[in-house]
Amino acid sequence: MKIKTLLLGTSLSLIPSVTFAQCVATSDCATLGYTETFCPNGKGIKCPFGDKWACPSSKEETCAEYGFKYDCSGTGYQSGSGTPCNNKYASCTCASGYEWKDGKCEEIPVPESAVLGQCNGYAKNCKIADILYTDGTCSADVVSGKTPVAVVVYIGGDDCGQALALGGLGDFIWSTEHVDIPDLFNYSSAPTNDFDSCENTKIVIDYSYKQYGDSAYKYYPAFWKVYNYAPSSMPETKGKWCLPAGGVLDSINQNRTAIDQSLTRINKTNIGGSGDWWSSSEFSSNRVWLWYASVNGILVDYSKNYDRYVRPVIEF
Repeated sequence: MKIKTLLLGTSLSLIPSVTFAQCVATSDCATLGYTETFCPNGKGIKCPFGDKWACPSSKEETCAEYGFKYDCSGTGYQSGSGTPCNNKYASCTCASGYEWKDGKCEEIPVPESAVLGQCNGYAKNCKIADILYTDGTCSADVVSGKTPVAVVVYIGGDDCGQALALGGLGDFIWSTEHVDIPDLFNYSSAPTNDFDSCENTKIVIDYSYKQYGDSAYKYYPAFWKVYNYAPSSMPETKGKWCLPAGGVLDSINQNRTAIDQSLTRINKTNIGGSGDWWSSSEFSSNRVWLWYASVNGILVDYSKNYDRYVRPVIEF
């Protein structure tokens, strides 16, 4: 016996083609002509016993009409965004370094210089141990007429970098109190993947000021020394320097020979082979991670109220 599939109240242009079958139950939507997972603007009908759809016969034109016209392939493309229609997408997800603009993935221009204190992608042009200058440029060599302000010690996959101050600020305690800082993540193992120097610093600065107001610097000296640091070559960077996170200190440790060579070229203080450097990475209410330069390791200190070496970094 032959049957014809009809759905009342549905435009005939949206009904799957006539299907001849035996009078038996079936769950094979494809047999009945339902082969799509989506129809633009709802212009289609759904298989009664599945998640497949049948779209109008002019599906390709209908998809394009509703903006599904990008195949999202080629240089700068990562994938399609959302559900495709006729293997086309309404927009695309772009690869790193590209942005969706005017219907295509366009390469994001790399700025000609950094903005010290924020990421603008310029670090893509730099490498670890480069000299960072006050004009926001970096170079492996000493450039006549330019003033060094820091040395590059970390560059992330997002083309954001951090650079080390040309000198240390001295030895200070991390905190006078044993408090587990709210919102500051506790690392139970060496935080070599923590690169959030400035976010960590901001969390502690905000917390301490909320607790103690203008007296906060007495309770969290290392952070406030860093926060108030302002090199004479760039006093406008005050408030933008940060206590290095564990991962940044680990990068300094791994690249200290090259970093020292750059510091020597500009007659500035070397990292050296000894000293215990505070990180901004917390372990617990009373302990913090340190870089022990003498043993080349990121280790846990016994107490936050010990005097340790403080040397800031700045984002760029």
